Amino acid sequence: MLKRLIPALFGCLLALSSLPAAAYEFAPIVAQFTPNGSGAARTFVVRNTHEEPVALQIEMFQRSADETGKELRQPEYDDFIITPPQLVLAPGQSQSIRVQWVGDSDPDMELSYRMIVEQLPIPYAKEDAGSNRVTDISLGIRYEAALYVVPREGDPAAEITHADPIETETGEKMLRLTIKNTGQRRAILQDPSVTVTTNGQSTTLSGDSIPVLSNYNIIAGTQAVFDIPWPESLPFGPVSASLSTDYYKN
Repeated sequence: MLKRLIPALFGCLLALSSLPAAAYEFAPIVAQFTPNGSGAARTFVVRNTHEEPVALQIEMFQRSADETGKELRQPEYDDFIITPPQLVLAPGQSQSIRVQWVGDSDPDMELSYRMIVEQLPIPYAKEDAGSNRVTDISLGIRYEAALYVVPREGDPAAEITHADPIETETGEKMLRLTIKNTGQRRAILQDPSVTVTTNGQSTTLSGDSIPVLSNYNIIAGTQAVFDIPWPESLPFGPVSASLSTDYYKN
């Protein structure tokens, strides 16, 4: 399910590649909140798997997207209470982090956020193998969790609003699709297919012909732009297109 939900776990940022691949673990990386009641609070867990103390800072960002689908973030200070927002873990220590939604108790659209857990640098001494030299090392690892505050009702609704023929700088013919989620919840596309029509001819693209669409998450109220290879069976020119898709259930 995490794969389907497109986990928001980005690559770890290591200061030195000789250090272990992870200094701490964090879970879950996708979480849903109800706007009120017991579901308005969630518990996350961090565990220090490193041999040195780990200092962590937790920040919240409201998440949206520009007209192409690129994620935009705005710091959020008022709608969540994070306890604790900073902590230091001894080697092997685990700790719970409580996150409480205190914002709108009845939103009409799903609200999307990123919770960023970032390791703060702690210089410490490490003796180089085969020498007496001591090196100061700072380690920085970052997790990015996807948080959603879900409305009482509503569904995703993804639709193609624009379909345009384009040519790349190298002359490659492409079909540019703009897909907008006009629904109340995130639209994670499952088994999408696109029917393209031009000059009275139609073809339907699915599966390996449009892999960029599969599992793509379009958050409520935003859109994304996709360039896919032009269908070989159709003449290049003005087109119309429609989307058929299921959605991963959350």
